[in-house]
Amino acid sequence: MRLFLEIILYFFIYSFLGWVSECIYCSIGHKKIINRGFLNGPICPIYGFGALIIIFFLKGYENKILKLFIYGIIVTSILEYVTGYLLETIFNTTWWDYSRKKFNIKGRICLKNSLLFGTMSVILMKIIHKCISSFTLSMPTLFLIFLAINNILLFCIDLSFTIASMNNLKYKLKSLEELTIELRHININTEKINEDNLKGLLENLKNKGEIKTEKIEEIIGKLHIIKNKSINQRRIINAFPNMKHRYSQERFINFKQIIKSKRK
Repeated sequence: MRLFLEIILYFFIYSFLGWVSECIYCSIGHKKIINRGFLNGPICPIYGFGALIIIFFLKGYENKILKLFIYGIIVTSILEYVTGYLLETIFNTTWWDYSRKKFNIKGRICLKNSLLFGTMSVILMKIIHKCISSFTLSMPTLFLIFLAINNILLFCIDLSFTIASMNNLKYKLKSLEELTIELRHININTEKINEDNLKGLLENLKNKGEIKTEKIEEIIGKLHIIKNKSINQRRIINAFPNMKHRYSQERFINFKQIIKSKRK
């Protein structure tokens, strides 16, 4: 029972530390603060799972640094590859893409990151986990139970909202496709639908007597529906600026442009 509670706590601690590392690394690279992570909360589960795998499966190699480094590269690379594949399959989106980096495999993993994860595996086993395990052992069992239940509930709620938001994305893309077709029927062909330029084009048609005010309001209303309730989708897109859609990339690019624009 105690060990199970400690494993849960390790998962959330390392998920949090991974989130912090990702935010710092990506914020420096993009020269702006980025709230990195699949979920809304300050955790990156892939780091939690990765840390647990290293802690329990590579425990016998903590005094064999070279083997720990190599095996750390292998297990973390497999985890990152599988995670990338699952996210692509479930949500039809590519969350990260290392295709432009040397020695990559299908853009899901690359040598540079794998070497970095291997180094982190050594640091984890030699320094970090010793401190965290000592801290965890000092906690009363009842307090561990409280932390476990609280974190699991928050995690499940966050995960549910995120999955619902990503599932809603396909409906938004479908609505955007329908709006694009409707605009083509009134001779508006635009690759990037922006509220400002769309209003300008519609006003020009209105001045020519080719469209009525009611129709303009209907079209702008549909655009607002696409934009509405996209807060989490906007956050995820900002967290993963290189995200791509497997089947509707053109519409996805358009959607990103729409939700980033300010509503008038």
